[in-house]
Amino acid sequence: MKAGADMKLVCLGGFGEQGRSSLYVEGRSRFLVDYGIKKVEHEGTLGELPLNHSIEPEFVLLTHAHQDHSAMLPLLVEKGFRVPVYCTLPTKELTIQLCRNWYETYRSKNLEPPYKLESVEELEKLLIPVPYNETFQPSSGTRVTFYPSGHLVGSAIVYIEDELTIAHFGDTNFGDRFNPDPFLDLEAEVGIINGSYGGAVMNSQQLRKNFLATVQSSQRTVLIPCASIGRGQEICAVLIEQETLNKPIYVAKSVLENTKKLLDFKEFLRFGAVDTLNRLLKSPRIKVIEEAHLHDLIAQGSILIGPDAMLSSQIALKIFDVIKNCAQDLVILNGYQAPGTLGRRLLDGELKGIKVRVVYSELKIHTDLEDNERIIERCLSKARLILIHHGEEPKATNLAKALKRKFPNLDIRAPHTGDEIHI
Repeated sequence: MKAGADMKLVCLGGFGEQGRSSLYVEGRSRFLVDYGIKKVEHEGTLGELPLNHSIEPEFVLLTHAHQDHSAMLPLLVEKGFRVPVYCTLPTKELTIQLCRNWYETYRSKNLEPPYKLESVEELEKLLIPVPYNETFQPSSGTRVTFYPSGHLVGSAIVYIEDELTIAHFGDTNFGDRFNPDPFLDLEAEVGIINGSYGGAVMNSQQLRKNFLATVQSSQRTVLIPCASIGRGQEICAVLIEQETLNKPIYVAKSVLENTKKLLDFKEFLRFGAVDTLNRLLKSPRIKVIEEAHLHDLIAQGSILIGPDAMLSSQIALKIFDVIKNCAQDLVILNGYQAPGTLGRRLLDGELKGIKVRVVYSELKIHTDLEDNERIIERCLSKARLILIHHGEEPKATNLAKALKRKFPNLDIRAPHTGDEIHI
């Protein structure tokens, strides 16, 4: 460790980019926060992994069960790091399924998975669930507490007491339909905050209105690619609230299966979420996509909802392949599209000859500028260092600049993957 430094932070992924989130920390203990994948696609390759840096983690802290934060945990097992992985109970259960799905995705594309299926089973033994608001000691020199982050069921702000106090906010969101708002009754000397939207302010209500207007702008088939847990339920809820919407709504089976799965974690949901989820399951307006009848559903001008969010695989890709040459149909991309994915290439205009209309209409699931200002005011007003992560450039740098204008006395940085920071 650098002379005079209390702690060293190594940005293994997710800094200056969105995807493969991973931070390695050396202080009294040595540990990782997250170990995900960046879902980029190029000829013969799928995904960018965290940097292959020299690490010796004693344990891993996991913020939540999204691919960019947790999908490469079995790779740690492959590398011989059979160490405890601490997370909430929903994160444990969802992560195991996520890693299995990623293994099958590699195989379906005739690519060699970066880990064996046996490593997923080994990972399951290493995952240790910890409740929110309960401080635990993963090593003699470190105390950790998980607090709600408002992004996904079981998602956590990771509060670490080591040589310095660190608040890693992971993926955080305010006003989520299903998850409780982030816990902000804490103070930290180091903060890691989310830069997904850069210096923009995202009005959730207006974004929903824009999304609905986009859906209603098509008289024919509307394809809405999305994750089957979290975003899938949000989209369904937005649509069934619109009573004047006269299109039939069909969803991938996995969306409804995950709606039921969320109900297994009632204690992790916000007040009113259980009623909303039950309404989705009981709604006569929501029906399951049957692939055998896919062409009939498209011919009748349906709304079709399902994974994956970047049009890389699964039912969304199959539907796209059917409608891509019809100018009257519509694809609504509604979240981040990683470089090289079909969704990103469509938005960047790289694909010629595609006739289907493609529109980007985002729904908010992360913190924006105003949210991050609120986090700093409540939790990081005396911080020695604030780092922006989970933001593709130039968004990360734009957020850092905007926050510096508001908080000129704070050290706010937008590091890049590969950077080492000594505090």
